[in-house]
Amino acid sequence: MIGKGMMAAAALLLITACGSSSDKPAETQREISATTTDHSEGKKLFYSKCASCHMVNKEMTGPALKGVEARWPDTALLYAFIRNSQQVIDTNAYAKKLWLQYNQTQMPPHEDLQDADIRKILDYVNAVSQ
Repeated sequence: MIGKGMMAAAALLLITACGSSSDKPAETQREISATTTDHSEGKKLFYSKCASCHMVNKEMTGPALKGVEARWPDTALLYAFIRNSQQVIDTNAYAKKLWLQYNQTQMPPHEDLQDADIRKILDYVNAVSQ
């Protein structure tokens, strides 16, 4: 017969061995996600659509894209700006401020980008800006 102490030790060992990955600190989880998630499509789109004017961590012709989502009041407005910046500049104070700040340089329209494409670009930017 197994004693209560041995059963408790076995239970503790089982719980410890079966701990989930969610027990890891949030920083570690982000690192794992960034290295295991394939951002190749987002990278390809970034370099074909954005990199001529934007860098992730440094200003260029346009602003650095690190943290871009946090600077916009909502995702739909950001997506609309990416697709047709002039339309949003005409109706939104923040977009107009950006336009003025960057020498009234209008971002070329990217009306061909679907929501999923923009998300891939933003996910790529987030992954490399950490």
